Amino acid sequence: MKRYADDYDIEITEDEKGREKKTAVYRANYFKIDISEGELRKFRRNTIVLLIAIALLHLGAGFVANLGMYAFYVALPYAISFLPMYYMGSGILRLPKAKRDYRRDEVGLSFERLKKSAILLIAILGVGVIGELVYIIAFSDGGLVREIVYLGLVLIEVILVYIIIHLRNKINIEELVSQQQEQETAD
Repeated sequence: MKRYADDYDIEITEDEKGREKKTAVYRANYFKIDISEGELRKFRRNTIVLLIAIALLHLGAGFVANLGMYAFYVALPYAISFLPMYYMGSGILRLPKAKRDYRRDEVGLSFERLKKSAILLIAILGVGVIGELVYIIAFSDGGLVREIVYLGLVLIEVILVYIIIHLRNKINIEELVSQQQEQETAD
């Protein structure tokens, strides 16, 4: 990604046949997390399980066939929420499996993407819940069972996304300042 291009320098070397070979060398700061490798694996496993549960609940809510889904203020947040759910899944699948010092792009595309997309997902689901409540209060004329089932599934989703945010917030990511940068700031 262009955002992380400044973190790398291109080094040109010659191989044994005299051809030039370009390699990217990471030059920016590294990051470390404050949990053990076992806790990292447990965090990764838990978030994958929660993501699967969220996706199944979301798909299940779409199949409820409630009349509120015909209102744009219920259907639109439902449909839009697939996008942050996709990015949250992308961040979860990029979570590292081993503890070490991480590059900025590794942290940004896993831990930070997970956090930002989960917050966006909970906000969009919240708008959908409010829309469903508006439909139930203002426009529903009986047949509330399906509306309540839909609302219950989405509320469970909101709780599971909140759990992911809570688990992610327990992990502190610290930037390791390189010795070169320490010398530059001292001058």
